[in-house]
Amino acid sequence: MSSCNKLFIIVDAYGPGRYFRHYLQEQGYLCVHLLSTLQPLPRLTLSELEHYDGTLIHGGDFTATVKNIENLLRDLDAELCEVLPGVEPGVLMADKLSHHFKLHSNGIEKSLARRDKNAMADVLSAAGIPIPSYCRVESLQEAQAFARSQEWPIVLKPLDSAGTNGVHFCHSEQELADAFHQVMGAENNMGTINQSVLLQSFLQGKEYMVNTVSHDGQHYMADIWYADKTRIEGYAQIYNKNHLVESQSEEYTLLRDYVFQVLDALGIKYGPAHAEVIITPSGPKLVEIASRISGVVDPLYNQVCLGHDQITLTLESYLEPQKFLQHIGQHYHIKKRGLQIMLSSRKAGKITALDFPAQLDKISSVVNYNLKPKVGDMLVKTFDLSSSPGMVNLAADDESTLLADYQLIQQLFEEHVQVA
Repeated sequence: MSSCNKLFIIVDAYGPGRYFRHYLQEQGYLCVHLLSTLQPLPRLTLSELEHYDGTLIHGGDFTATVKNIENLLRDLDAELCEVLPGVEPGVLMADKLSHHFKLHSNGIEKSLARRDKNAMADVLSAAGIPIPSYCRVESLQEAQAFARSQEWPIVLKPLDSAGTNGVHFCHSEQELADAFHQVMGAENNMGTINQSVLLQSFLQGKEYMVNTVSHDGQHYMADIWYADKTRIEGYAQIYNKNHLVESQSEEYTLLRDYVFQVLDALGIKYGPAHAEVIITPSGPKLVEIASRISGVVDPLYNQVCLGHDQITLTLESYLEPQKFLQHIGQHYHIKKRGLQIMLSSRKAGKITALDFPAQLDKISSVVNYNLKPKVGDMLVKTFDLSSSPGMVNLAADDESTLLADYQLIQQLFEEHVQVA
């Protein structure tokens, strides 16, 4: 395929979704950004729009958006190659557009089940795939009735959210009532109002983040991370640090076989997926899955650890499918052990001094980092992934170095971020 006048549309390229543009334009492809909402979602970071070859906004009328795309293609003398979601909010629109334009698409039949956690559970349950007990509720009475049929704790979460937003572990009827009233009717980080909530039985075991890429129903395991989380009172657990998992481990085999079944059941035949799975005493069970890239993917960092990353693998699956298919059946190989630190703030206030980045630059295992707040900004106490002040990516030859540097970085954050 010639790269001349070939165009990709990225829907909602918040956060790491921006990396698609970097690689596409480097290879000579045109890249257009489509915002699926009239205004950017306030809890997500949208940047670099000025570097796209065009920008579009979906105003709510799908026919009008299609017409706008056709007009842009004509103006740029371009052929539409693919439509990809940047991150979670763009999944439904990307499915709809890729289906409409007859591109590589996961289709629209199960599109909602790839976003709505209750619809997702319905599909997986019907397919006989082990998942937690669950119930969609609209009233506290319904929530209490389900809870009485289960053991405590109960997990309560929005149907449409990401990054632990609105997720609560409830250990009593009072905690359940408090969580229900806090989440119900509130706006989630996807920009929608919670009109119902999902209750799930609590899964005992270690949680893993599983990232895949698929082409024509054939799946490749890009990377797996053990998610070490910390519980915050009044909320569920927040991400603390993620450990890269060896591909020769028992966990890898269990998770690969299970997640590939989930992908098939939900009709994820093309592109990336990000799953959160807990390995319970009875085997793997899904927390949730999304047909998009991981929200914490960092191409440079993943290349250091693995020699590949989910962004470039995704583009390879579309642009060079025969090359991508050579990965099928292969295990990834770890070049450097990886540890991702999700920074968590226990204090709040206006930042008056921030020497923390200079301290990170002195640590040899630090590959890169992303810090959100700057001097003069307000620092908030961390209660979910979106309120985390940032992330630090570490790579080393041994686990002991990573863990020692993790402890050091925690200490440095407390000492070198000052608030008033």
